[in-house]
Amino acid sequence: MASAHRPFFSAAAAVWLGAAGLWAWQLLSAAPQAALLLPAGLLHGWSMSLGFMPLFIAGFALTTVPRWLGLPMPPAGAVFWRSAWLAVLGWALLLVGAAMGWRGTAALGAAMPALVLGDVSRRLWADCRRLGARHSGHARGLALGLLVLALCQALAALALLGEQVLLLRLAVHAGLNLGVAGVFALALQRLTPFLHQDGRRQALLLIALLSGLALRAALDFATLLAYPPSALVAWTSAAALLGLGIWLWRDAWAPELAAARRTPLVAQLHLGYLWLGLSFLLDAAALAAAASGHPGWLGLAPQHAVSLGFMGSTLLAMVSRVSAVQQGRSVAVDRPLWVMQALLQATTLIRLAADFSTHRGLLLALAGAGFALLALSWNCRYLPWLLSPIQTKRSNR
Repeated sequence: MASAHRPFFSAAAAVWLGAAGLWAWQLLSAAPQAALLLPAGLLHGWSMSLGFMPLFIAGFALTTVPRWLGLPMPPAGAVFWRSAWLAVLGWALLLVGAAMGWRGTAALGAAMPALVLGDVSRRLWADCRRLGARHSGHARGLALGLLVLALCQALAALALLGEQVLLLRLAVHAGLNLGVAGVFALALQRLTPFLHQDGRRQALLLIALLSGLALRAALDFATLLAYPPSALVAWTSAAALLGLGIWLWRDAWAPELAAARRTPLVAQLHLGYLWLGLSFLLDAAALAAAASGHPGWLGLAPQHAVSLGFMGSTLLAMVSRVSAVQQGRSVAVDRPLWVMQALLQATTLIRLAADFSTHRGLLLALAGAGFALLALSWNCRYLPWLLSPIQTKRSNR
């Protein structure tokens, strides 16, 4: 168990299964939302945005950032295992406390992952400043992203304790749009052929994407605070997001990347990149509709395009590859992973369709069940690898 990704990936898998299972149960059983400490939708958004994804990011960063800096990889010692599973305990307390109406228990649980993420960020910053470490803007960006996630989780815990639902919503949206999305954008440029120009990483392209994410976050904050943008701001923002979405799609289908897109891993990452571009196009359409007097026309479709579509597809491909390679598997992207990716794509399409259908409840239940099945499938396949010793390299075709 030499690699530091193992404790955090296994912890993330447990939180993922618990959060997805709870949401599916609520949708399938029509559980009364009034019995929860928080609105069911808010708890769902919180656990999906700041639950398992930051833990996957932490494990990935602890494994990858030292390599970017030219430093030795930290071993998965007892400290990392205790830290990762402290976050799992925290999420268990939060979910149980929310279900039982125990505010103090839930708030205490919510604070525990914040401490864990803050400690990982501290370690990464220390590595970035270590004597002899190579300069890496992407490494510093990941450390900053984890700090943002830790602060958002801490703010959410305080908001829960103080019964400030609006502040809690703001913290969750900030964590998703600035923390998680920002880290994914950095990883996308560093580890994939996308966001490049003439075969080289271009800062201007990354800045454009990060600016689009910041604009999306600002518009979300304005809506939550009941300050919808004026018609001029809405049309201007729609034009900017439309341009960004078109540019991302053009980059995704660049002819010079045709050979790369045929490789299994890049093919899966390409799916996520297409969803990223589509999410900005949907955001632009939603803003145009709101400026035309039809607010809420697309519902949560833009948000799920970026979270389920982009982040989900990218996360599934990357963490599965890391888990397989570290286990000594010669083929990281194999048939079972493609089946899981197909399930995720179907789940995403069903969730988006729910915002336009008269059978919304049925489609939401199907999407919730699909995501829970995906979490269960991933746990059944990869969790034993994460908890077992490293094997010698072998084929798994």
